[in-house]
Amino acid sequence: MNRFGQTMEKWFSSDMFSWTELRKMFLTLLMDQSFIYIISVLSTMLVSRVGEAAMAAVSLVGTVNGMVSLVFTALATGGGIVVSRAKGQGNVAEIQRAIGEVTGVCFLVALILSTGMYAAADTIVRLLYPDVEPQVTEYAVSYMRMMCISFIPFSVYNAIFNVFRSLGDARSSLFLTIVINVAHLLFSLLFINGLSMGVNGSGLSYIVARSVGMAVALFWMLKAHNLYSVRAAWFFRFSRKVTRELFSLGMPLAVESILLQGGMLLVNIYLARLSTMEMAAHARANSILNLYNTTAGALTVITGTICGQCFGAGKTELMRSYGRNLIRAGRVAMGLTSLVLYPLTPLLILLFNVPPESRGIMYLCLAIAAVGMPLFACDSNMTAMILRVAGDSVYTGFCAVLALALGRCVLGYTLTIVLKMGICGVWIALVFEWFFRTVLQRLRMRGTRWLKEEKAQQA
Repeated sequence: MNRFGQTMEKWFSSDMFSWTELRKMFLTLLMDQSFIYIISVLSTMLVSRVGEAAMAAVSLVGTVNGMVSLVFTALATGGGIVVSRAKGQGNVAEIQRAIGEVTGVCFLVALILSTGMYAAADTIVRLLYPDVEPQVTEYAVSYMRMMCISFIPFSVYNAIFNVFRSLGDARSSLFLTIVINVAHLLFSLLFINGLSMGVNGSGLSYIVARSVGMAVALFWMLKAHNLYSVRAAWFFRFSRKVTRELFSLGMPLAVESILLQGGMLLVNIYLARLSTMEMAAHARANSILNLYNTTAGALTVITGTICGQCFGAGKTELMRSYGRNLIRAGRVAMGLTSLVLYPLTPLLILLFNVPPESRGIMYLCLAIAAVGMPLFACDSNMTAMILRVAGDSVYTGFCAVLALALGRCVLGYTLTIVLKMGICGVWIALVFEWFFRTVLQRLRMRGTRWLKEEKAQQA
């Protein structure tokens, strides 16, 4: 065995997992994340070709839509932690209950929130962005309403998707990723390019693709493609124990997500003072940044699966050890990702049909992120996941909201508007945000209070 293999065996093999098992899981999750982000970039490219107004509208509405979708995504993540803990305990009955409950709760929450958002779409857009061009406003209202419809099937798909990830069944989550994202790309090509439906075509592609994803996810969960034989009736059968645990883990994350998206709304409000070209450049750069995030996303998911099962088995020291080693590996992996992707960035920018005046801005923004991500982004996200699986969601939420407030809200506004640095100021503030959040969370992990939070909740 070579030196690298020996180091990996030392870091990642234990009585619960082997290096070979985790390597296969990681590679599958990496393909999963890569597929999601590649399709996201291609979809953004299609919208980008509709025009600057369409791109700006999608960017502005994306934050508002994110505030809604992240609520049931947070509940699905909390449910995933419940499932991973139950698997660590070897409790099949609790796994089955958690799967049913998280799916049913996410569906009901999405139905309520989507209905309210659809009805208030015009008022929300005009209230938040009174200064944008009329065409951008029209596109934004239409896009928001179509996305609200798509949230309902997506909530069911997302719940089942998170369950498979938490169980360590990366192959099933990869299969579902391929289904929903290929469907989204094909329907985007049909509605945006083929039928020339513009922004409405993008929204309709989400509705159809997410409905297909929901149908396949339900079939995959109900038809014995897993070890737990979940029945449809269990989606609306709730137990006090699992529901309490689901909400104790999911609601702090949901509140965190709402506050974070609220902060991003403030960011978008001051970004709306910039030109349409700059707002579109920011949206395109964010889409390319998702490719840089591929490795970090896969590592964050596998951190939740491993540490959740260790915590469920009562092996907190093993959870600490895995957490430290995963973060070390994450820094190296993110550094390699930046080294590989950054030289390709000019080519990626050209694929977006970007006006010449936007290219330099996008390249500089991505250069800022490429430096900051290996140093702080992995630590920020992975440490938060370790604390969450131990039940310390309130603290991670506090760190995330405080970092956003001081970072992209205060520092971002100062650099972008006051000092007239344009959208590059927001990206510098984003790196500061990663750094500040990392410091707060690593200080927390040095102690033991975060390991006692879940015991206190259960007492």
